[in-house]
Amino acid sequence: MNAYPLYETRPVETVKDLFNYPLENTPDKDVFRVRKSKDSYEGISWKQFKEDVDALGTALYARGFKGQHLCVMGDNMYEWVLVYMTALCGDMVIVPLDKDLPAPQIEQLIRFADGTALFYTPKYEQIARAVRENLPEVKLVCDVRGEGPGSLSELLEEGRRLLASGDVSYTSETPAKDKMAALLYTSGTSGQPKGVMLSQDNIVSSFDGACKNLSFGEDDVMLSVLPLHHAYESNCGILAMLHTSTVVCFNENLKLLMPNMQLFKPTGMGVVPLILDTLYKQMRDAGRRSGLTEEVLASMPPEQAKEAQAKLAAGARQAVGGRMHKGFVGGAAMNPEILGKLRQVGLNFPQGYGITECSPLVSINRDHQYKDSSVGLPSPSNEVRIEDGEIQVRGRNVMLGYYKDPQATKEAFTEDGWFRTGDLGYIDEEGFLFITGRKKNLIILESGENISPEELERNFAGRDLIKEIVVMEDNGRITAHIYPDYEYAEAAHITDIKDALDKIVAEVNAAQPRYKHIADVKVHETEFEKTTTKKIKRHTVGKG
Repeated sequence: MNAYPLYETRPVETVKDLFNYPLENTPDKDVFRVRKSKDSYEGISWKQFKEDVDALGTALYARGFKGQHLCVMGDNMYEWVLVYMTALCGDMVIVPLDKDLPAPQIEQLIRFADGTALFYTPKYEQIARAVRENLPEVKLVCDVRGEGPGSLSELLEEGRRLLASGDVSYTSETPAKDKMAALLYTSGTSGQPKGVMLSQDNIVSSFDGACKNLSFGEDDVMLSVLPLHHAYESNCGILAMLHTSTVVCFNENLKLLMPNMQLFKPTGMGVVPLILDTLYKQMRDAGRRSGLTEEVLASMPPEQAKEAQAKLAAGARQAVGGRMHKGFVGGAAMNPEILGKLRQVGLNFPQGYGITECSPLVSINRDHQYKDSSVGLPSPSNEVRIEDGEIQVRGRNVMLGYYKDPQATKEAFTEDGWFRTGDLGYIDEEGFLFITGRKKNLIILESGENISPEELERNFAGRDLIKEIVVMEDNGRITAHIYPDYEYAEAAHITDIKDALDKIVAEVNAAQPRYKHIADVKVHETEFEKTTTKKIKRHTVGKG
């Protein structure tokens, strides 16, 4: 395999340095685009963005928030990123919160994080009201699109007045590279989330590593789709794009995804597998409606098939705005067959792997150097090794530790300083990393055999009848919990879904050693509970 050189990136020491190049070279270029109506958007220039950051930071310093922990919660929008950047460009700690959590849990996380301010988007006024009533230590509860006292607009006006009078307390700040700058909670797929402490150096090394591997630039337009409270989106989907002067557009909720594709006409986006799965199924269904199934294409003469495939590709790209051709996918395992089929129609989405504790990027496939069943090559910011089957990481991107939990921090590292990811995998002869499962999900049989449930789940990739599957041990038996694709079953005239699933499982079992056979199938009528990044919460499956 060819050894492609890494892409060159601009020198950045702290997040604040992201402003250096664009302010000097392209101050009037859009850094963000914000939807204003069905058919229009508004651009926000680098100059305006920096002025807003400086104004907000100056006002917060004047109100005593220097060194404080600022919590932010809400939909993907400019104001969320403004708060995020303001904290990171000064001496404050940003605490992103999962907007989909119930109010009591939000309050618990704010209290644990020692938050003294909460910024929220308008939809979450009810949660904000509960915080005002129950957490007196939170001195500022700010609706980022509100008006009047305590609003973001008031803070910006206050900051501009202070700046005009000569206040440089915030703008002269040089963020420390090695102290905590962000406190991010883990996604909680297996229980109570932990607070991950990330430094400026952690964050910078992660997004810089992403930019060294994937090609984005000033002509690109990125659509921000995933929840911003997750390190994957905030660091790789936002900060990495700022690092390359890529324009970022905001998709405030998934209901607007397709309309926003047409409005912003993005060239790329960062996604989780569920989004790509849905896109592929829409393309496949469109092909079936036009009579161009894979079987039909295979039976055509080569030139005719190529022409038909080109029409399908053009239709697929038009459905996502006409310019979409690249991005990246992570957050869960992606079906490699789908990645290959998307690439055939001009949609290249290399798969990567990350974990919040690594800021988050650990490895990623590249534009011209990839294996679709792998999560790619290690990022330049870290080293990866396999010890007793576990993926372990060491590098600049690895967290400072868990907030207020020295014991958990100690347990997360080996004696020689490597972070234990808890993921199982291997590295092939060309250096590509493969993930086989989670250590804590291992099924250990009485015979002593260790089985990765994720490995068994991958055997069902591409089965149209199976929408979601979780394999686990129930009462000493390997059990597959399956949420079928009921729409597909109806279209395919499948009346006995359980019988059809049993036959699929029997086919898979026939290709496996006996100790890996699935013994039971449990059919679910509703989809599995997920985190906001669409990972299935395995610990809730089969409960209640």
